[in-house]
Amino acid sequence: MKIRLPDYRAIRSALAAISGDVSHDAVGANAPTLDDIYAPETHAAALDPRTPIVVGPRGTGKSFWAGVLGDPETRDAAAKAYPTLGIETVDVRFGFTGLGGPGGIGTEALDACLGDNPTSEDAKNFWRATILSASQNPSRPSDLPTLFRGASDWTARERVLVESEKALRAEHRTLLIVYDALDTVASTWPRRRRMTEALLEVVWAMRAYRAIRLKLFLRPDQLEDDALRFVELPKLRAGAVKLEWWPTDLYGLLYARLALTPDSAARGAFGGILRLHGVEEADRVTILSRTWALTHAEPQQRAVMGSISGRFMAAGTFGYKKGNTYDWPLAHLADAFNEVTPRSFLGLIIAAAKHGTQPQDKVVTPDGIRHGLRAASKTRVDQLHQEFPWIKAVLAPLAGLLLPQDDTRVFKAWRQAKTIALIQSDAKNNGYLPPFPPSEESGEEEALFHALERIGVMFRRRDSRLDMPDLFRVAAKLLKKGGTAPLEG
Repeated sequence: MKIRLPDYRAIRSALAAISGDVSHDAVGANAPTLDDIYAPETHAAALDPRTPIVVGPRGTGKSFWAGVLGDPETRDAAAKAYPTLGIETVDVRFGFTGLGGPGGIGTEALDACLGDNPTSEDAKNFWRATILSASQNPSRPSDLPTLFRGASDWTARERVLVESEKALRAEHRTLLIVYDALDTVASTWPRRRRMTEALLEVVWAMRAYRAIRLKLFLRPDQLEDDALRFVELPKLRAGAVKLEWWPTDLYGLLYARLALTPDSAARGAFGGILRLHGVEEADRVTILSRTWALTHAEPQQRAVMGSISGRFMAAGTFGYKKGNTYDWPLAHLADAFNEVTPRSFLGLIIAAAKHGTQPQDKVVTPDGIRHGLRAASKTRVDQLHQEFPWIKAVLAPLAGLLLPQDDTRVFKAWRQAKTIALIQSDAKNNGYLPPFPPSEESGEEEALFHALERIGVMFRRRDSRLDMPDLFRVAAKLLKKGGTAPLEG
């Protein structure tokens, strides 16, 4: 069977039409819908009601899965995708979402209960109040500040929870209380540590209940903060589940988007490519249940990518030396922990489909894929800036440096630009968390590097030189021999 130019054009149009904004909130207008759900097998443990802590950097799906669990319709789809977890017997309410509104508890509610420097007991009572709020009878609700004021009465608190526990067991149900956007609980290091430590203590104490369970979606740097002193923290860390996307998961997500595209011409054209490689077409059920070959079978995934983009990143006899088109995006989109997020991956493919003119014998070109890296890099840094408002000020003085580089050159660039003083002042004026606390024992530039290291933006090579993954390097305009050229302008 021969794939014709109109087929390539239709698939290219469908790829370009995929929404580049795949970010979600647990509640509100940006909560996930049924059409958004793709369920990698590796995420089953993250949705297990018995798993109290799920960790993942920005873009891996923490708020997505929190939102899926929080809505009955999407939760039902998750129960079908992961039938052994017992999600169908779970009732979900939110303990914290960063946003208010129906079903959510946001930072305004937190600030109404606590000051800038809460005591450890006040912090624990706030989290206890969120559990009481989720456990209470909906027909006789109390507002969160009222519950907070009463949360210190442990006998009254235990009475409410025991009654709720008995009712849930009688109905063979589980109440799952979900916490998301926990990086928004503070704009200072002392408060963040106090709130995080208090929440983890409360999570540990809730082991006494079988039918009331807590699930936290946390950033890795928040859980791994060395200043946390809760004695049982190592056990909680050991039991945490990491949200990961394997290469087959990312390509499965891409192919699922094509298989379910509302563009009938593109769907038919993609079906032609599938038949060319002996792969059956898919519907939502086979994708959700992961019985479709392209959700997990790497050889078929590679073959289909070859039809979409050609096999190699260059033409001619020696084109293979530039890498193959299946592996190249994964290698260049990885952060310092060798992790690739679906946002970056889809962003690269979407940008590649919009770049240049339509080729005669494929959907996207190697030049388009390289352009896609530049677009994905800019988007990733922009997204990172929303989470860490200091990131661009840290990267800007490094523009033009050739990597890998001795740390003395990197630290000198920051000193000359007075980067740390500017960030500390801006963080104070605009109420966000600076990259490291003032009490950091190591030198300030070294502490700044460690802050970048913790979030996967920089790393130290075995020869002690500092380096940066292409995912950030390209947008930050650093140089690398043989690497993709930085963004211009």
